[in-house]
Amino acid sequence: MAVAPHDHLLEIGCGRGTAVALVAERLTTGKIVAIDRAATMARLATERNASHISAGRAEIRRAGFESADLAACHFTKIFAVNVSLFWLGAATEQIERIRDLLAPGGVFYVFGERPTSANATGNVMSTERLLRAHGFRTTRSIVARGQSRLFTCVTGTPI
Repeated sequence: MAVAPHDHLLEIGCGRGTAVALVAERLTTGKIVAIDRAATMARLATERNASHISAGRAEIRRAGFESADLAACHFTKIFAVNVSLFWLGAATEQIERIRDLLAPGGVFYVFGERPTSANATGNVMSTERLLRAHGFRTTRSIVARGQSRLFTCVTGTPI
């Protein structure tokens, strides 16, 4: 994602806060807000990132994406890692909310980890179609790591 020191980021579905820690290390004047609907995950992410939270570089919230209180046109980057958010509900409303939350020139990143090439390609193509249908320009990448791990990334920028 090429995190810049001044970026304002949103992570949807932060889990245990691994990505929060990696991102917050790169921030100086920027901040990452991370949400997860599961209380246990939000607690673990908060514990893992206590120093970043104290320094003002990170904020962890227990909230679902649909109901999270977030400022419009605020985030330079929004990302989700292995989150099925767009396949389990009202994708149109979710994508439109992402568009509203992105600052001008902001980018949305959808990361995934899949066991086979067919799974990875299918997921990437579905994500691209969904974003393009909602007015995003997309790029993609698939990277093999080890014998049974394929990592994918689809980026979307509102047109």
